[in-house]
Amino acid sequence: MLHRIRNVPKNAALLVFLLFLIAVSPSIATQGTGTLIELVFDAILLAGVHSVGAGRHRWPFLVLTVVTLAVRWGEHLSGVGYLDVGALSITVAWLVYAVSIIIGNLFQRRDVTIDTILGAIVAYLLVAVAFTLVFEIVELRHPGSFSGIPDNATDHRTELGSAMMYFSLVSITTMGYGDIVPVSGVARPLAVLEGVFGQLYLAVMIARLVGLHLVRSQKEDD
Repeated sequence: MLHRIRNVPKNAALLVFLLFLIAVSPSIATQGTGTLIELVFDAILLAGVHSVGAGRHRWPFLVLTVVTLAVRWGEHLSGVGYLDVGALSITVAWLVYAVSIIIGNLFQRRDVTIDTILGAIVAYLLVAVAFTLVFEIVELRHPGSFSGIPDNATDHRTELGSAMMYFSLVSITTMGYGDIVPVSGVARPLAVLEGVFGQLYLAVMIARLVGLHLVRSQKEDD
């Protein structure tokens, strides 16, 4: 049993929780589900620590994770409105750090494994979540930056998070449905930046993984 657990790719748990957050949380986003969504975020933070693993980033990342958890729960339990932006901002910092570590590890690899592929997917989804929180900050600081979101969304954080998650995924995949539209001078360039990143990331990462696979196949043939 322990042998099987050790063989589970280290990015698998993080991917599962990210998919839950993206696919399930928005469908149950009501005023009473804030605690559930917070627990999902906590699971993502802890799974992120496991994904990073050992190395020079381990302890700084662990400290940042503990601080992020403390700030998020402080905001959640206190209900103080002005702490929203602080909790979102430190979570964005955690996500950016996690993405940088994971992508750095991917470019250091010299082979393609299941964990490598899962890591590439995880980094892509973490960026989408990071932009989700950035869009939330923009809307909280400058209400009306997005058209098409629910009325009074800033008063119902779960509904705002659901709408921004949907918009972030639409932007990073460049589907561009247009039902939610950035209208402010801050929101527009951020949406464009996410779309550009999404396309460049897929092109570069797929080329990287395919190249590594071809090199390994050639060495095995030789």
